[in-house]
Amino acid sequence: MKAIEFVVRTSAGSSQASAVPADKNVYVIDAGSGQEISLNLRQSDIRGYTREGANLEIVLADGRLIILQGYFGEDGSAQSRLFISADGYLNEVTMIEGADGTVFAQYGPTELWGKWSPSEDLIFLDGSDVAVAAGGEENVSMLGAGLLGGSGLLGALGIGGAGLVTAGVLTDDGGGGGGAFPPIAPVTEPAVDDTPIVIGGDDVDPETEGFGINGVAEPGSEVCVDINGIQVITTAGEDGTWEAIFTGDTFPEDGEYNATVLIKAPDGTETPLDGPQVIIDTTPPETAFGETTVTTDDLVNLEEYNDGVAVSGTGEVGATIVTTIEGISHETVVGGDGTWSVIYAPGELPTGEYDTTVTVISSDSYGNTTTISEDFRVDTLPHPIAINADTVEGDGVVNFVEASDGVTITGTSTAGVTVTVVIEGLSQQVVVAADGSWSATFDGLPGGEYDATITASTVDVAGNASSTTETIRIDTEVRNFSMTGETGGADGVINAAEHPAGFTITGTTEPGSTVVLEMNGQSVNATVAADGSWSATFTGAMVQQGTYSATLTATTVDAAGNVETLSQVVDVDTDAGALTLNAAAIGGDGTVNFDEAAAGVAVTGTADPGATVIVTLDGVSHTTLADSNGNWTTTYTNAEITPGTHTPDVSAYTEDAAGNSRSVEATVHVDTEVLNLGLDGHALATNSSDGSDVINSTVAGNGFDITGTVEVGSTVSVTLDGVTHTAVIDGSGNWTASFGAGEIAGGERMADLVVNVTDPAGNTAQLTDTVEVDTFVNTLTQTGAIEGDNVINAAEAADGVQVGGQVEPGSSVTLSAFGQSFAATVDASGNWSVNIPGSAIGAMEGPVDMIITATDDAGNTSAITETVSVDTVTPEDPDIVGYFREGGGYRSVTTETSADDVTIHQIDGSGSVNELSVQASEDAFLGETDYHFLNAAGAPTTIPDGSELIVTNTDDAGNASSTYVVLDETTTTTVDAGSAALDGFNIETIDLRFGDNSNLTITEAQIRELSENSDQVVVRGGADDTVTITGATASGQTTIDGETFNVYTLGADATIVVDDQINVVI
Repeated sequence: MKAIEFVVRTSAGSSQASAVPADKNVYVIDAGSGQEISLNLRQSDIRGYTREGANLEIVLADGRLIILQGYFGEDGSAQSRLFISADGYLNEVTMIEGADGTVFAQYGPTELWGKWSPSEDLIFLDGSDVAVAAGGEENVSMLGAGLLGGSGLLGALGIGGAGLVTAGVLTDDGGGGGGAFPPIAPVTEPAVDDTPIVIGGDDVDPETEGFGINGVAEPGSEVCVDINGIQVITTAGEDGTWEAIFTGDTFPEDGEYNATVLIKAPDGTETPLDGPQVIIDTTPPETAFGETTVTTDDLVNLEEYNDGVAVSGTGEVGATIVTTIEGISHETVVGGDGTWSVIYAPGELPTGEYDTTVTVISSDSYGNTTTISEDFRVDTLPHPIAINADTVEGDGVVNFVEASDGVTITGTSTAGVTVTVVIEGLSQQVVVAADGSWSATFDGLPGGEYDATITASTVDVAGNASSTTETIRIDTEVRNFSMTGETGGADGVINAAEHPAGFTITGTTEPGSTVVLEMNGQSVNATVAADGSWSATFTGAMVQQGTYSATLTATTVDAAGNVETLSQVVDVDTDAGALTLNAAAIGGDGTVNFDEAAAGVAVTGTADPGATVIVTLDGVSHTTLADSNGNWTTTYTNAEITPGTHTPDVSAYTEDAAGNSRSVEATVHVDTEVLNLGLDGHALATNSSDGSDVINSTVAGNGFDITGTVEVGSTVSVTLDGVTHTAVIDGSGNWTASFGAGEIAGGERMADLVVNVTDPAGNTAQLTDTVEVDTFVNTLTQTGAIEGDNVINAAEAADGVQVGGQVEPGSSVTLSAFGQSFAATVDASGNWSVNIPGSAIGAMEGPVDMIITATDDAGNTSAITETVSVDTVTPEDPDIVGYFREGGGYRSVTTETSADDVTIHQIDGSGSVNELSVQASEDAFLGETDYHFLNAAGAPTTIPDGSELIVTNTDDAGNASSTYVVLDETTTTTVDAGSAALDGFNIETIDLRFGDNSNLTITEAQIRELSENSDQVVVRGGADDTVTITGATASGQTTIDGETFNVYTLGADATIVVDDQINVVI
C-alpha cells in the first residue's frame, strides 16, 4: 500500500498538506468548520462511502478506511467541501439524498468558492497509487499507475450530458445514526473518461503491460473501444462501470490516436462516444556523434584544451543530451536542426596524457533513452625546453671579441626533437642530443650595446607547442663617451683670477667605465658616477702660470675593456695690467654737495693705454678708455648722483682680453639734502568720527603745539591759518612750534599748515598739510510744540512723549528732564528724536525744563532749553447726587459742582452712546449743579427709561475721569462691565445706587480696560446690589467722602474698591 497525500484548506485561505500513512488501516481527518479537503485519489480508488453519525467514512479499494470527522452537521448537511484529485484533474464530491431516502456520492466539476480558486492548492498533478492488482498490494500495475488513461475522475466533458457520475451510495435513516448501506445504485447514462493517455519510456513492455479506457454504462451493456482499427470489446459490470484493456496484440504502434467508443445497451440502444486521445511513443531517440566526436583526430592537445573541449552530434529534435567525460557531465537539448553540442571549459577535465571515453545519453520527452560512447586521447603536456642564457660566452655578455668569432647558445629539451633558435632576426634549427642538450652558433650579430632576445621553441606530435625566451647582453663598443666643460671661462683662457681655482672637466661614458685625464705631465683619475657621468679637476697648483697652450687628453676603458681617447687644447694667460683711482679729487675735496651734484661730478685715474676701465659710483657704472698716456676720466650727471646725505662706494675696474682684472675701491661723501625733516601727527582734538585731528573750541581756547623733526642745527618756521611761529629745536633735532590761546579764529574750515626749513648747509625744504578747524555746533533746534500744545497730560504721558528736532549731522543729542537723561536717535541727515516713557514722568502738575545738549563730531557742545507744562493728575470722578424723573424718562442729573468741564453721554437701550446737550444750573449754596437735558432746539427734554449715563470731568490739560451711572427702569439688572459702550472713556467709578438689585460681575482684564488712568475702579451702591469678583483677595478698607469701602485686589495689578453695603462674591 502507498501513502495518500491530502490538503486541508481553511475558510481563511491557509492550506496544510499531509498524507495518510501507508501502514494505517484507519485514518481520521478533521472535516468540520467549513474546510476544503482534497484527497489524491481517483474515483476507481474508492470502493464506497458510509455515514456514521456526524462522520463520513470512505472505504478505499485496498481496504483502508478514511474517516472525515464532523463532516455532517446536525441537519445532515456537509460542513466542509470534499474533493478528489489526480493527474492534474479536480472533482468535487457531494452527497445527494434520493427520493427513497438514499444518499448518493456524486462527482462534478469544481465551482469557484469565495475568493480562492480550489485549483490553486487542491490539485494533485501526480496519479494515485491506491488501486492494486490481484498479484499483491505492492505490485502496482499500469492499470493503477497512470496507464489507465488518467485519474478515472469524470469532469463535465467526461460524463457527457449527465453532469454527474455516482461512485457510491449512502442510506440516511433520518437520525444520522449510521450503519451499513445498500449497494450502489447504477447509472443509466453512458459515459467515457476522455482524459488524454500518454504512454512511453524504456520500461514499457506491450506484451506484459497495457493501458485501459474506462467509463460507465447501463449494467450488461456491450462496450466496443476502437483505436486506429484495433478494437477491444468489454461488458459493463453490475455497478455500471466498464474498462477496455489494450495489451499484447491489441497494444497499438507508436503514434497519436483518437479513441472511439460504441456502447450497446441491453435493450439494443447504441450510443457512440468520443474517447480520449492516446499518444504512444516507445521508440528510443536516434543519437549519433558528429563527423569529429571531439577533435578531427580524436586527440586533444593543450591549445584545444584551453579553447574548451567540444563534443557534438545529431539527435532527435527536443531530446535531452547528457555527456559524461571523466565523471564530468554536461546537459543540452537537441536543436531544431537536429544537432547538439557541449563544451568542457578549461580546468573541468584533468590535464596530462591519458585515454578517456565520452558517453552520451539521449532522452526524449516520453522517457525513451539511447546511449552511445567513443574513446579519445588527451595530451596537454608539451616538451620541456630551456636556454642557458647565463653561460653564453661565459657570463651572459657578448663583447666585441666574442662577437667577432661567433656566439654559441646552448640549452636543453627532449632528446631527438627539433628546436628552433632565433636571435636578432637570425634563426637556426638544431636536434636535441641524446643527453637532452642542444647548441647553436650565430655569426654576424649586430654590433653595439643592447639586450638581445633569444627564443627557443619546439612542437610535440600532439601539436603542443613549447617556447621559452631569455635575454643576453651585447656590448661591442664604448658607449656615450664625451668630454665637456670649458677651461678658462667663456673665452676658453685660464686667466689670473681663474688660475687659483684650477679647472674641472666633465663628460659622459658608459656606466662602469674608468676615465683618466692628462696635461703637461699631470694625471687625474676622473670620478665616474653610476649613470656614466664623470668629472675630473686640475688644481691651480697643477696648472703652470704664464701665457701658453697645452693639450688635455681623456682616456676611457669600459667594463668590456674597450678603449677610447678624446683630447682638447687648454689656453693659459695669468698676466694682468695697472690701474689707479683719484678718489680724493672727486668734487674737489672728496665731498659732493648739492651744487656740485647739479653741475656734474668728474671721476679720474690712470690705466694701461687703451685699457677699458669700468667706473662705478653709488651703483651707477660708466665705461671709459685710457688715452695714449694712460689717463681716463668719466662724468656723472645730477640724475646719477643719489640725493641726500650718504657715503657711497666708488671703484675702478679694468680687465684684459684674457679676463685678468684689477680694481681699486674707495668712498666719497654726498650731502645734497636737509636731513631728518618730518612733521609729527598733530596733537590736537581727535573727536572726529574718522579719528582725524581737529581744532575744536577747547583746543583753540587752550592753545596747542605742532611738532616735528629736522637735521640738528637747522631753523624751522611754522605757519598755520596765517599765524607764524619759529620752532624751538633740541639737541636731537626735535622741533616744537607753540600757538597761544585764541590765536586761531573760531569757525568751521580747513586751515593750511606750512613748515619751512633751512639746514646748516643752507639747503631749504618745505612741508605742507591742512588742519580742520571746527569750534561750534552749527545746528541745534527743537521742532514743533511738544504733544501739539506744549502741554503733557496723563494720556499723552502714558504712551510716551516724543521730542525731536534738527542737529549738525554726526552729532549726539541728550535730553535731560524729569531728573533723568535720555539719549536721542540721530539719523545721517541730523534729524534727532527721543521718546520719554510714561514711567519717567509720573503724576505731577507744573512747568518742566527740557535741556537738550548736542556734541558734534569735533567734540564741541551746545545746549538749548524747552519748557513744557505737565499735568498728569486726573480730575476727581464726577460725584452723582441724584436725578430727576419725568414721565417715562429722565429730565436731569445732579452732581457735586466741579471746576472741570462736565460732559454727559447717554447709553440707550440698544447700547448706542450719544453725547447729550445740557444746560448747567449751579446751586452755590448746596455746591451742586443740575444738568438739564436739551433737545436739538435747545429746549428741555427727557431721555427714555432704560438709559444709562456716563458723566465725565475733563480738566484744562485734557485729563478725563468718568462715572458710569446705572439707572433704574432698565430691562435687566445685569451690569456689563465689558460693554463696548464704555470704550473711549476712563471709567473710574461705577455707580449702582440709582438702579435696583444691580448685579455686576467684573474681571481683572475688564478693570484694566475701563480706564487708561489707573487699574482701579470704585463701585458705589447699596445692600440690594451684588458685585462678583471671582478670585479676588480682600486687602483692607478705605474711606471715601466719609463712607467705608472694602478694597479687593484681583490678579497682578487690578484693584476694586466696593461700598461696604454691597454684597460681594469672590
